[in-house]
Amino acid sequence: MGNLGPTGIGGGQRMEAFTVTIGTTQTTLASTTPVYTCTSQISSDGAKDEGGVLTWALDQLDTSSAFHTFVNTYAPADGVQATEDITTEDGTFISGATAIGTTLAVAIRGPLISGGADDGKRMSWLGLVKLSKSSGSVNFSANTYIKPPVTMTATKITTDLVFPASVLGSYMVTAATQTIAATTHAYGKLIHG
Repeated sequence: MGNLGPTGIGGGQRMEAFTVTIGTTQTTLASTTPVYTCTSQISSDGAKDEGGVLTWALDQLDTSSAFHTFVNTYAPADGVQATEDITTEDGTFISGATAIGTTLAVAIRGPLISGGADDGKRMSWLGLVKLSKSSGSVNFSANTYIKPPVTMTATKITTDLVFPASVLGSYMVTAATQTIAATTHAYGKLIHG
């Protein structure tokens, strides 16, 4: 078998969610303390649609009251109908945030990279998301772990999103402030560091 080039195996088994302050020129974390940290992922699956919008599905094992408080606080309220984000013909973006839940900044830790220019660096994803109503669903079955899902859809970054280095120590081998440009990475970005 030939050289596969740079590869990564597995995941980083960590996701943190932060509240944000969306300003006119920049979006920042409201606090460097996450509102929730998940360290029990079995898998973290990010899938893009044709418009480049990413949906994350985390298969995980956390059944704590802290997890359910997170879901109950930041997912949409029961009985609220989802509405879509729209862009008017003059380019004005209008978020469906009130119907879809609170916008959160999320960091999802990926694997260490082996080989190539990124050898020894960690690949992670940073962006803004909204939790799905299906997050926190449970299934009680004999001889089966409860695995309440965390389903999040990336929401459009309208002003550059800044993650300070102080929160990225678990997501990069050498932590550095990351700015996710609204003009080039509107639905989040994979980083290597």
